[in-house]
Amino acid sequence: MKKLLRAALAATLLFHAAAWAQLDRANVSGTITDASSAVIAEVSVSIESADTGFRFSTMSNAVGAYLLPSVPIGTYTLSFSKAGFGTKRYEKMTLTVGQTRTLNFTLDVSATATQIDVSAEQEALTQNNAEIGLVVNQQQVQSLPMNGRNWSGFLMLAPGATNTGDGSQNSVRFNGRGRDENNFTFDGVDATGVKDPRQEANLRLSISLDSIAEFRVSSGLYNAESGNGAGAQMNLVSKSGTNQFHGSAFEFFRNDKLDARRPIDSTGKPPFRLNQFGANLGGPVFKDKTFFFANYEGLRQRLAITNSGTVPSEAYRARVMSTSPILRPVVEAYPLGTSRGTDPNIDLLVTVGAQPWREDSGLIKLDHRFTPATSMFVRYNVDDGLIDEQRNALRETRTSMFRTQNGIVQFQHLFGPALLMETRLGVNRSSLHRDTNGTFPEGVSISGFTGLQADRGEVEIGTSYGLIQSLTWSRGRHVFKFGGEIRKIDLVLADSGTVTTTFTSRDNFAVNKADSVTFASAQPGLKGLRPYYFGYAQDEIKLTPALTLSVGTRYEYYSVARTADGRGRVLDFQRCGGFCAAGTPWYFPDKNNFAPRAGLGWAPKRFGGNTVLRAGYGVFYAPGQIDDVNAPIDSYPETYTLSSRDNPSLAYPAIQFLPQAKSTGVSARAQQRDRRDAYAQQWTLSVQQKLPGAFVLQTAYVGSNGHKLFGRSFINTIDPLTGSRPYPTYSNVDTKWNQGNSSMQSLQVSMNRSFRSGFQWQTQYMYSHNISDNSGAGEGQNIMISNCRQCDRGDADWDVRHTLTANGIYNLPLGRGRKYASAGLAGRLLEGWNVSGLGMARTGLPFNVTVNRSTADLPDGVVTTPGKAAPPQRPDVVAGQNMYAANPSANGWLNAAAFRLPAKGTWGNLPRSALRGPDFWQTDIAAGKKTRISERHEVEFRAELFNLFNRAQYGAPNANLSNLTTFGTITSVVNSSPTGFGGPRQIQLMLRYNF
Repeated sequence: MKKLLRAALAATLLFHAAAWAQLDRANVSGTITDASSAVIAEVSVSIESADTGFRFSTMSNAVGAYLLPSVPIGTYTLSFSKAGFGTKRYEKMTLTVGQTRTLNFTLDVSATATQIDVSAEQEALTQNNAEIGLVVNQQQVQSLPMNGRNWSGFLMLAPGATNTGDGSQNSVRFNGRGRDENNFTFDGVDATGVKDPRQEANLRLSISLDSIAEFRVSSGLYNAESGNGAGAQMNLVSKSGTNQFHGSAFEFFRNDKLDARRPIDSTGKPPFRLNQFGANLGGPVFKDKTFFFANYEGLRQRLAITNSGTVPSEAYRARVMSTSPILRPVVEAYPLGTSRGTDPNIDLLVTVGAQPWREDSGLIKLDHRFTPATSMFVRYNVDDGLIDEQRNALRETRTSMFRTQNGIVQFQHLFGPALLMETRLGVNRSSLHRDTNGTFPEGVSISGFTGLQADRGEVEIGTSYGLIQSLTWSRGRHVFKFGGEIRKIDLVLADSGTVTTTFTSRDNFAVNKADSVTFASAQPGLKGLRPYYFGYAQDEIKLTPALTLSVGTRYEYYSVARTADGRGRVLDFQRCGGFCAAGTPWYFPDKNNFAPRAGLGWAPKRFGGNTVLRAGYGVFYAPGQIDDVNAPIDSYPETYTLSSRDNPSLAYPAIQFLPQAKSTGVSARAQQRDRRDAYAQQWTLSVQQKLPGAFVLQTAYVGSNGHKLFGRSFINTIDPLTGSRPYPTYSNVDTKWNQGNSSMQSLQVSMNRSFRSGFQWQTQYMYSHNISDNSGAGEGQNIMISNCRQCDRGDADWDVRHTLTANGIYNLPLGRGRKYASAGLAGRLLEGWNVSGLGMARTGLPFNVTVNRSTADLPDGVVTTPGKAAPPQRPDVVAGQNMYAANPSANGWLNAAAFRLPAKGTWGNLPRSALRGPDFWQTDIAAGKKTRISERHEVEFRAELFNLFNRAQYGAPNANLSNLTTFGTITSVVNSSPTGFGGPRQIQLMLRYNF
């Protein structure tokens, strides 16, 4: 911490203790002219909020330009005045998070004091950059039906978003980038899962919806102020108190009595009950000076979940125990099946088990304004969660205990109209303790049967500490921005270790002929350290009142990771011939991460500011998971693997082969030491057009290429010619590298209308094609041929050709004082009704047909290793056969005759991602009524219907050719959770009291 404080002091001196706050605030700028288009200098410009008493004034400069920087989001009145000219007031102007609103004004010459009030338009076109993005406002947060009340469910509404599953952080990607290339901030400080950018286990209340004022999803081409991810930037802003006390108490309720049955619930609807409840309060401590806001939300879920699997039949059990009595404990670990399968050796098993879920989330925030130019706030939030999961039909379980915490102290001071100071100190922690309990203490994998998972305990505690500072300076037509961040990351990891035995066929299991055995010893708690250093410089140039050029660059240095006590083992065959000496750097630093950004916005005067042309280009770096550079931590516990190529006599129990494994089967984890951080190039050309009815149409071409992307492969594999490994004391070694590539091209069309006159609408459509070589942060898998990544080039796993989302809110114009008025009791019954809806549709996702193959049959002898899974082997394609069934359905999606097992010593020729699963579409609606009890008190009731038409949302087909019992059938759904997108029709009721 002393080093961090010294660095903070140095940064403060360097930047004159000044900072720019655009990530969680807004800016207003423009040019003031007279009727002849001549600029007017020294015009008094002021902005004021009646809700908080916020007021700030500035003057237009010599070229008529003005800037109101770092304004808290909200509704304001903007005033322009100068002696000899009439005063203009721009009322009810709404500023959203991350917005730079351009307002050019013309003042009329007047010999007397006059005032003209202008009603603010709700939708402002973006003129100062080429960013593609969307603001999710408070009206949407409060009104749209969101199954599970997880804020990340709104991510899929943004342009460029692709939802491959339940619509959470785990399934939404942007503009062809990987899941772990997204970045999350809360009030401008790090809000990721630390170890992974997304939150582990998809906690729903890590940031409660009722604590969010609004947030911005910047899908691409964002300015140099944002980074730490080549995907989207999600900037959330917390609520604050105002001069009036406001609060609410609420409960959302669901149970299985109101829900439809999923298509895979063959035994009937599982019992289910969900309660989400909470309360919040905000208001003044001292009027116009000090405000507070506090929020609590709890979640209690009782769920029974249906799982299906395959287990040994009675006949097969008898065969195994008579042939190999030593396997009796393994066989008895499997429960009896619930029905017969088509294969006499396999029974089907369907079970229903409990899956309780609990979360408690709280937030407290205090804002204080010392003077009109000096303010600060402090905010802390925490979410404590416990999730019990039934992992499979064997009733094997996993219990996860989570706690996420996020805090910030922010200080801001304006030195004048051209200089702003802001300092942020943030702490972000994500803590996980997880216990996995199986029906057998060791892991056993048998082709055709549900695998037995090993008992295991894990600890992951990630913490980031951030200091954020920067400078903004307005001069003439320029707005210069400089800034940076120092982030210190700690990551504690521990693991209890496992033993696993793998059998590639049922016949081999019956005679106790194993294909591989793996011993992973326990990992003691190791603390990894990795500081980040960011800096940027940017210039927004107002070339003319209608033309703005934004140019800048960002520098990102992700330092070399290490452990606090020097432990960790570096494996480098090329430089060290195996394990390197203690203290060897884990990898070589990458100090070349310069990320230029450029954007152009032009609103031609001839179109009256109703049309804006925008173009941009940028480079964006993607550090991905911190865990992706921790191979020396993974290698610290001793791990050994033997395959049938090393010893054809492998069998259960595995422990008998441990001495040989120690001498010839060292199986550590390596990483590319000359690695370079992944990056993406993005470019766009777009047109925004105002339409009648307050709609805005945007059409954009967005392209992106990814380079140096994260991926996995194996080294020290068997040479087919010699039949041996280059380093005989080691087994094959899983390695992480950054050599992947991807490309994405898309057409994106949106039609948006801000909330106005009780109506809001948003529609996003994207046609795209996304290609990768099986690489990407959070996505990179082991390639089938270990030395040929190009051989895995094909459609990315999240390639969706067509995707469409839409949402709308409408307050019905009924009741007292509305367009269709009614007095008395009828008016009270009719007033306050609103309807809202949210829908999405996409075409099918790619998937692979796979086949289980013996290690001895593969050219390179790669062994399946727990936590380091071997690549899925693809079969050969039979010429002249259609790969799909004649009439694809859940009962038969694929044609098994189109595929066959490759010959021994050869690779399958089926390309990666050659097939597509079912399409997906869903419509959710809500209807509610607000009833006023008095002027400041109201009660709101709402009913929400998810998957209104109860469409069966099927997942990918079972595509393992080695299990013909289930091959081609679909026994999974897009989302097995009771929340998020992809479930059956469900009904939720809500009751809320507001004041």
